[in-house]
Amino acid sequence: MKKLMTLGLAAVMAFSLAACSSGSSSGKADGVYTAEMDDAAAEAAHGWRDTLTVEYKDGKVVSATFESYDADGNKKSETTAETYPMDPHPSEWIPQLSENIQKAGTAKKIDTIAGATLASDDARALMEAIEKDGKAGETIQVSAAQ
Repeated sequence: MKKLMTLGLAAVMAFSLAACSSGSSSGKADGVYTAEMDDAAAEAAHGWRDTLTVEYKDGKVVSATFESYDADGNKKSETTAETYPMDPHPSEWIPQLSENIQKAGTAKKIDTIAGATLASDDARALMEAIEKDGKAGETIQVSAAQ
């Protein structure tokens, strides 16, 4: 009888653990995680450093902000068509990419933005780094994809 009771208790505990983990899409602790491309990647991107900040709550992404900064801290999304002639302009696709990241909740599901393929690839690399090595409150450096 004790063996049966112990087995039943073990099954209930295992089920409870499985139920808890299934509600969490990432397993990340609550907090804000940041990743940015390293110096070599920024140099290859003409001085623009892609950065991703993701907030997790209850193991799920509740906000995501993708942005690219120059050496002076200026945001690519705030450039003008005269200073950064790109079609579509970053003021259009950067907010959309941030939204895609938040909705996806994981690097594997981030949709590519047409006309911003390299930035979309960087967003996936940044998100993968956060998922794998990110620590709340710290910024991690990510190398450009090979």
